[in-house]
Amino acid sequence: MVLPMVLLAIAADAFLMNGVWNDGQAEIAFYQVERDLDQYGRENPQSFLMGTYLVKHDFDRVRQSKARRDATDRVSSFKWAAFYEFESDNSYQYKRNFVVNATQEDLTPLKQSYTSFDWCSNQYRELAFGPDGRVDFLMRSDDYGNEDASFVAPANAYPVTLIPLLVRALDFSQSSEASFLLLLEDGTTVPVEATLMGRESVDTPSGRHDAERIRLRYDGDYRSFIARRGAPEETYWRGLGADRQLLAIESESYRVQLVEHVRSPYWKEDVYKKLKRVKTRP
Repeated sequence: MVLPMVLLAIAADAFLMNGVWNDGQAEIAFYQVERDLDQYGRENPQSFLMGTYLVKHDFDRVRQSKARRDATDRVSSFKWAAFYEFESDNSYQYKRNFVVNATQEDLTPLKQSYTSFDWCSNQYRELAFGPDGRVDFLMRSDDYGNEDASFVAPANAYPVTLIPLLVRALDFSQSSEASFLLLLEDGTTVPVEATLMGRESVDTPSGRHDAERIRLRYDGDYRSFIARRGAPEETYWRGLGADRQLLAIESESYRVQLVEHVRSPYWKEDVYKKLKRVKTRP
């Protein structure tokens, strides 16, 4: 019998259950990404704009999709997405899209998906987290092959696309340190240690912000949503407001900085008309 995951309380209710998420809008944020290594891991600097959105909605754990009216296992959840594109030094163009759903109550992962396009192929990869604790992995591509697998995820294990939201939610009220596991697509995990390093001001293209600086240390190799090879140490800066806005990420090989963010019901209005700094689509 598969037992559901039992998560430790490392996320703060003050963030997860804050009323800011109940305004019927989404957070739209854009970041400038600078990385020293290209998509093949070569020393070849790249720079591009990354778009993100964070929205609260109901998720159906049975259908593994946004809940319909007839959903039988409805749960309030967050949906966070990151998307960008870049060009290579040959003819290739690359598009990357990352999406993750997690419960609002404690960020229990529900589903992570990834789609990509380049001049070789489309590709789709997902981790679907069942209510019984089992995780199904699926990968489909006409060029890179096809895979299926299933495993049981341990407690406090989070897929890589959920890490930025988890960092924003981490509760340091009782301790300056927190531990969790990074869940990889093959079911293995990488231990992660998060440490609140203090408060400071950080300069970004969006301006100067007061922030909390949080260091993550990874005890193993992993693939980041920013780079092909995730760094062994990352520093996150999160804002001091109720929404704990993600302001910047920095490692030895990549840097991410907030350019602009707004709240908008993007599904019924053109968010680009509200933006002052961002005029092009990622």
